[in-house]
Amino acid sequence: MSVMLKMIKNKELLSVAEKVVLDYLIENKENLKDFSVNRIAEAAYTSPASVVRMCKKLGYKGFKDFKIDFILSNSKVEIPEEREYADVILTKDERCGIAAIENNITALEETLKLYDEDEYLKAADMVMSSRKILIFGKGSSYLACKDLEMKLRRINKFCIAQGESHDQLVDATFINEKDVIIFVSNSGKTREIINAAMVAKANKTKIVSIVKFGTSLLEELSDVVLYTTALEGEFRSAAMTSRISQMCVVDALFAKCAQRDIERSVRMLEMTYETFKKMKDKM
Repeated sequence: MSVMLKMIKNKELLSVAEKVVLDYLIENKENLKDFSVNRIAEAAYTSPASVVRMCKKLGYKGFKDFKIDFILSNSKVEIPEEREYADVILTKDERCGIAAIENNITALEETLKLYDEDEYLKAADMVMSSRKILIFGKGSSYLACKDLEMKLRRINKFCIAQGESHDQLVDATFINEKDVIIFVSNSGKTREIINAAMVAKANKTKIVSIVKFGTSLLEELSDVVLYTTALEGEFRSAAMTSRISQMCVVDALFAKCAQRDIERSVRMLEMTYETFKKMKDKM
């Protein structure tokens, strides 16, 4: 996991003083190479001990190890900017067509900043080594579920995309540690999704979530989190940027899954292509 994501994801483990230090480091990340423990403590109005404790809670031996890892990190992850979003339909703007495309481009740029190579590799390993693959989502998120199902089945990984709440609970009941369940949720707070995740967690099933960046219960229940971004708020005329961001993450995950055994994946794709070609020739 990148240093920046590690800092943000473990924030809830920190004390108040340590959170102040973390916030200060995030806001001044470009200048960390010039900082010392005492300088950070003074700037954050806390003690050097709090700085060191924060580093240890993030998994480092001390500030020196944290600082070196941070500086040497090749991660491009940045915290997405808070942007004002005006629904392109509700604003009744004649420029709504091009504005919708511009918003999607912005969402993808922000999603790219959250890409974490290690997390995608972990997710791909879980998917490709599992007995069963379930993919759950509600509403527009279910579209991304079906897209991932279609892609994985083309490399001969049998999986089921499920969008109906009762069926999700039934399927989650009969899975275990040999299986993986992928949740696609913009908010990470949808009640039906959380219910299914809790059932899966109780059965010790591996959980991968594709969820909007931020703190949510779904993140807490997941073994691996792949972050998306979305510009629209809770009230929206349609799921636009959230859907585009989810589809992008699905494509990246599928690419990693296929790459895990690329020769087999190519062979499976060739077989599906030949099947479609034969059926087309018979028509």
